Amino acid sequence: MKKGFTLIEMLAIVILLGVIGLIATTTISGVIKDNQKKLYDDQIINIINGAKNWAGANVWQLPNKDNEEITLTLIQLKQAGFVENDIKDPITKENFPNDLKVKITKKNNNYTYEIVK
Repeated sequence: MKKGFTLIEMLAIVILLGVIGLIATTTISGVIKDNQKKLYDDQIINIINGAKNWAGANVWQLPNKDNEEITLTLIQLKQAGFVENDIKDPITKENFPNDLKVKITKKNNNYTYEIVK
């Protein structure tokens, strides 16, 4: 009596492991991309929060009339200490550019904050 696997059984196992590996790889890749997107959104929120903190400290520089706006650059927020110096884009793995702009607009006695790319 022989013990062991036949060639067909071994091929079936290799094919099955390949399919499982392919499914796992695509699933993990999707999870990584989703997490990078979430982290990117979090970094944008951090920049906007830095602009809001800057606005709170520099109220006299904010627009006075509706639809007036001012623009800040990321380097201004960094130099003022409202944003980390090495804030990175998780998708490109590079620092956000220092000339990234944050537009502050007055609308209906409220201020809106928007990243201008």
